[in-house]
Amino acid sequence: MMDTIKTVHDLRPQLYELRNESREAACETGLAELDDLYAPRKGYPLFIAGAPHHGKSLFVKWLLVTWSEKYNWKHFVYMGEEGGPEELAIDLAEMHVGVPARKKNFRGQPQECMEDEEFEVALNWVEKHFVFYDPDAIKHDFSPADFYDACSCIEYDTTVLDPWNDAHRDLTTSGGREDVWLTSELKRVRQESKMWDRIDIVVNHIAKLHADSTTVSGKRYQKPALPQEWAGGQAWYRRAFTMLLVYRPPAGEKMREGEEEIRDGETWVINQKTKPKGSGKLGRAKLFLSRKSNRFTQ
Repeated sequence: MMDTIKTVHDLRPQLYELRNESREAACETGLAELDDLYAPRKGYPLFIAGAPHHGKSLFVKWLLVTWSEKYNWKHFVYMGEEGGPEELAIDLAEMHVGVPARKKNFRGQPQECMEDEEFEVALNWVEKHFVFYDPDAIKHDFSPADFYDACSCIEYDTTVLDPWNDAHRDLTTSGGREDVWLTSELKRVRQESKMWDRIDIVVNHIAKLHADSTTVSGKRYQKPALPQEWAGGQAWYRRAFTMLLVYRPPAGEKMREGEEEIRDGETWVINQKTKPKGSGKLGRAKLFLSRKSNRFTQ
């Protein structure tokens, strides 16, 4: 029991180690506004949310590709709403190269795309940096514990569980209360990040899905969700570490008098909670999505 009680005398060696430690430089994306807003630190999870079609999964894919290109990171990924692993691998290859891999567009018409040799090089790059979790291959529900157990034998720099609600909720262990189950599972995510010294990314939906404001021209739109409006409610705000909201404002509209018109592809990344200290600051970064390359710029 006494091992759980600490004094400064007990902690003095660790305190001097922290005082004198040389921290690694924060990883960057190269976009100044975003890098000023969020500085990823291994050992701590990252929570991301957004409304449907606001680009939260696209933003996550771009982060992973960017970190692999700049820092040679490796990722363990489940993205259940992006198609099967083969679709996701193609998406990542296209994002890395900046050129379509598919020989036909979504209308079935021929389009300019990678040459065969370039495609093979791109696939090799994806293979080097990504491993995909495919629960459909074993045809049963998976829990967060199943997901993290699956990646425990290899060291990864990040994991992605997207979307969170694809994971099975066993409420028998929490007296039928989803909030109690969620609190316990978010604690698991934090413990996994710390244990493996990686960034475990969890992608969530938001609960608020109605148009609750009006542009200058009279078009209705949905304002950015508050952190308490993430699906699952207050448990996210209480238990999560850094919380980033991905929000796409209404293109071609002015949200208020005197403001600039929203550009096509404009995307806001809003830091709604920053933890631990030194991981960023509350606020907003304004990014722009290139429809051609599916990459973000400023």
